[in-house]
Amino acid sequence: MAGDEIFIEILPVGKALEIVAIDSRTLTEVRFVAPATASESEIKSLARAKMLYVLKKKQRGDNQSDDDSGSDRGGIIV
Repeated sequence: MAGDEIFIEILPVGKALEIVAIDSRTLTEVRFVAPATASESEIKSLARAKMLYVLKKKQRGDNQSDDDSGSDRGGIIV
């Protein structure tokens, strides 16, 4: 993913920020919520880390959540 761009949109939602990041090459979109106090560099770092995670997961062909419960809805059971 070196050299690829990630487009980031920051949307204020109450006391938090909704972050939407899109990979320029694959058009993969990730979303997450960050505290309103998060710095731009923290948001960029989180966006890049989540994008790398999602792209690697897609590359492996993972269709199930990480909790091995067999559910394809995502999330974890606690």
